[in-house]
Amino acid sequence: MPRIITRPFLFSPLTLCISAVASAAKTAVKRKKLFTAVLALSWAFSVTAAERIVVAGGSLTELIYAMGAGERVVGVDETTSYPPETAKLPHIGYWKQLSSEGILSLRPDSVITWQDAGPQIVLDQLRAQKVNVVTLPRVPATLEQMYANIRQLAKTLQVPEQGDALVTQISQRLERVQQNVAAKKAPVKAMFILSAGGSAPQVAGKGSVADAILSLAGAENVATHQQYKSYSAESLIAANPEVIVVTSQMVDGDINRLRSIAGITHTAAWKNQRIVTVDQNLILEWVRVLLMSLSLYTSSFGRNKWI
Repeated sequence: MPRIITRPFLFSPLTLCISAVASAAKTAVKRKKLFTAVLALSWAFSVTAAERIVVAGGSLTELIYAMGAGERVVGVDETTSYPPETAKLPHIGYWKQLSSEGILSLRPDSVITWQDAGPQIVLDQLRAQKVNVVTLPRVPATLEQMYANIRQLAKTLQVPEQGDALVTQISQRLERVQQNVAAKKAPVKAMFILSAGGSAPQVAGKGSVADAILSLAGAENVATHQQYKSYSAESLIAANPEVIVVTSQMVDGDINRLRSIAGITHTAAWKNQRIVTVDQNLILEWVRVLLMSLSLYTSSFGRNKWI
């Protein structure tokens, strides 16, 4: 909790000592000053406690709740699905297609979102209305950046201790996963297909958020290009991943929809039924990248079945 909560109580012992040794006139003056100080502190505490926050970014929402500040959130965007209580909050659309009217209707003191949120004109309109707009970098998708975001968000919320504790908790979980990964003889060879428009799969390469998911999960990304690239049937067969990760939107409840991707049925992943599905929206959210990668490691890469 913000330090400001404890400050009013620091004045009471001091005030009693002053009252015991000072003259009546001086005591009256000091009491008046003390009352003013306590009143100011109480007002500041009320503002902090009553702060209204709108969050555009599912990962950011989760972080705010994880640090115990969820009661301040009065609105979220469409990528927010956790924790469950956020389902009851007003939704403001998608973080890349924000509307100032919808956000301002919630009377926020602050809006917290990603640096590449938009449109930019909407963020400018919010600032013009004296709304504190806080933006955090979504890329590069590195652990260092995620930890920096957590600490910056904790500072913004005035809960630095909770931010440090969350970083420690995450790093400890990752350390356990990495120890298990290091104990394995060889990492699983995996491929992340983000989309397959026109049957040509868009494969995630080095430097992409999807690549970070695979790496953190202890897998080796067989795609060596940078960012995203279309793969031909020949390229897909040559890569021959042991596990293929796709979005749930591509499958839409039927794994056989992937048969339209040329070459996929010739891969080891397809033959051994090692196809993993994840929500596409989560790929855009760095904190969900961590959760997803932990989930992939613990429940997916060691099983031979459709997931």
